[in-house]
Amino acid sequence: MTDIFKESDIEVLVATMNRDNLDFLFDMFPSINYTSLNLLVVNQTTEEKKIHSEYNNIRVINVFEKGLSKSRNKALRNAKGKLCIITDDDVIFKPDFQHKIVKAFNDNSNAVIISFRVEDENGKLYKEYPDYTKDNTSIFDRLNIMSVEMVLNRTVFDSFNIEFNENFGLGATFEMGEEAIFINEVYTKGGKVILEPETLLSHSSADTNKKIVVEDKYYIQGALFSALFRGNFLLWVYIKILFDIKQKKITIKQIPVLLKRAKAGRKKYLQLDENNG
Repeated sequence: MTDIFKESDIEVLVATMNRDNLDFLFDMFPSINYTSLNLLVVNQTTEEKKIHSEYNNIRVINVFEKGLSKSRNKALRNAKGKLCIITDDDVIFKPDFQHKIVKAFNDNSNAVIISFRVEDENGKLYKEYPDYTKDNTSIFDRLNIMSVEMVLNRTVFDSFNIEFNENFGLGATFEMGEEAIFINEVYTKGGKVILEPETLLSHSSADTNKKIVVEDKYYIQGALFSALFRGNFLLWVYIKILFDIKQKKITIKQIPVLLKRAKAGRKKYLQLDENNG
């Protein structure tokens, strides 16, 4: 059987900010000569700080706007690779990441998204992952996928006409949740989402989600669950509350305030959605 994909089909889509050169790529690819890779860098910056690439296989788009989802969408619209890694500028890729991606997609060529494992800066798995290839993902699996875990198969994905919701993500009204909405839309349109037990990269455990105070998280969750589940948003807020109580992240006394914040997030999302519609 002839393999459908090869390593040269991979393109790394990197979101970064305020850069004026490509030196940060040395840290991202310490074991690989990054000039041998297909890269598309979206640099949110100012007129005074731009990146210029001298390599044909490393393309740069300097943009003068803010919002991580906007960078992701700009990259997806301009991507050329068949297999696109969606990533940030603070990750460190493993030496064999390309081989793992190609093998996974050749084994699952109709997958739209394959989510891989990520390690923290100490070499430990970032979270709990299944120890087998999981091609029957649950809603909880899909809600838990981070953007730096995702690789897209553009040969299938492009027909879906899907983008990241620019109201969600760093620099937007709601600072997280863009991955869940994106993946859920892929899934509801019939796209196959797979979890693969291979590690591509490491990423700092000091992520944005952990820095947001709990009241603001519920404000965002109220918006996110409204975007995902519409009329059932409150059910999912209660599921989130029960989960957080079980994990001892919140106390029962906090519930009234958190519910109020979730409803405020829903109200704001519906206002934005109406204006965008």
